Amino acid sequence: MEKNLIINVTCNPPVISILGPVRESTIDKLNAVLPGACTTTNTEKVEFAFVRKEEPPHWYGELKTHFASEDIGQSQLFVALLDAVEEEGMWRLCGSNAINHDFDKATHNFFFVRA
Repeated sequence: MEKNLIINVTCNPPVISILGPVRESTIDKLNAVLPGACTTTNTEKVEFAFVRKEEPPHWYGELKTHFASEDIGQSQLFVALLDAVEEEGMWRLCGSNAINHDFDKATHNFFFVRA
């Protein structure tokens, strides 16, 4: 059983990849709550859903018509992600990192270990 979970979030628009074992119920919850966590949304036109990719095995989702502002939106996005992972009850956040690409994009990495 894998002991690590990595969540990468690049803003804006929010692009999320989840590498590691997560429950299907966690993905379902994220599909429901993440579009509402952004500060600017256009949910009627594009539905959000994580897609399972095989190389490397991970979940991938892109909120193409959404924007997460630095002051509120990104924090709400991160809280929604962390709440969903915490509900699984087996992950402990052990580190995080953020990288600014340019004026418009930043990538945030969250590293978890099995508790």
